[in-house]
Amino acid sequence: MAARFERLGGIWRGHLVRDTPNATAPRRAAGIGGGTFALLTLLVIIICAGAVVALTQIKSLKTEIASLQRELHSSRERLARFDQAEKVREAEIKAAAEKSKALAQSLPQQPPLAFSREEVQLIREYIKPAPFTGPAAPAVNVGDPVTGGTIPLPSSLTEKVPKLVGARFAIRNGAIIIVRRDSQKADAVLPPY
Repeated sequence: MAARFERLGGIWRGHLVRDTPNATAPRRAAGIGGGTFALLTLLVIIICAGAVVALTQIKSLKTEIASLQRELHSSRERLARFDQAEKVREAEIKAAAEKSKALAQSLPQQPPLAFSREEVQLIREYIKPAPFTGPAAPAVNVGDPVTGGTIPLPSSLTEKVPKLVGARFAIRNGAIIIVRRDSQKADAVLPPY
């Protein structure tokens, strides 16, 4: 077996020696140089194309950044105007609240309305609340704030009871609540029958 391998090795070496004459070696080197040159040329062309694409992208990104900066600047200006308007509005609200608070404190506290028996009877004749059948809500007392709608008292009633001129009324839980002019609080409460 070893003899066979030696024989094959000899044939192979002889084949290689015969197939590669000295004249072909320089041609192969020249062929490799040409292929390498072509490969390098292709590589340079690809790099240049990539550079052109990159420069185009950079230019478009710079343009986009500039437009976004302009938009950001205008947005900041609008935001500053909105903030300024909000501060002015808050100052106006605060001033109005302080003014109304000062006005409420400066108004003299009026005593609650007191009615004689005849005046109460007269009011009940003009204002007749329907019987109350709903769920009981908290009772309204004199001095409590009156929320919801109020109705002006009839002029025929205010002619007979002059202290009710300009007053308004509301009905809660069957009780008649009377509010004086320019007041937000219950000045008199006539309980239900």
